[in-house]
Amino acid sequence: MVLALGVGCSRPETAAGASNTAPANSMMVAIPGAAGCTGHAVCADDFFIDAVPPDECAVGSVCSVTFKLVATGNFHVNDEYPYRFKATEAPGVAFAGTDAAGKNVFSKPAGDWRKVDEKGGAMTVKFTAADKGSKTIGGTFKLSVCSQATCLLEQREVAALVAAR
Repeated sequence: MVLALGVGCSRPETAAGASNTAPANSMMVAIPGAAGCTGHAVCADDFFIDAVPPDECAVGSVCSVTFKLVATGNFHVNDEYPYRFKATEAPGVAFAGTDAAGKNVFSKPAGDWRKVDEKGGAMTVKFTAADKGSKTIGGTFKLSVCSQATCLLEQREVAALVAAR
């Protein structure tokens, strides 16, 4: 697996209050097809996703990764969309989702999604690490961004590397 350390995306657009460089503590897992997407976990024409792991994750404690969606250009987050993240099972990781679909599902209806501003929002994925070491917290993020002319419905694979201690 290839790891990318945040340097900054070549995309000039950022949401109000958002930086185009990744936090110093972030380590994102490169996603196939994300060529030219430096510093973000996922880049697309009209949005990007940053993966923000916790500063610390103690074994046996509930930790969380935040996947931040930022719409770019004339696009904004779709207030009506039921944002959802389905985590991929990982060795030594127990997910703590409260969605009716299961412990590895995080969603807007379950309270895991919050809108930050017109251009951005964040999905919080909670989990517990059973043992020390690197854990890949990833899965499929279902999202939507809109312009005045169109709404895009997207499903993107995204992941973050977390060091459990």
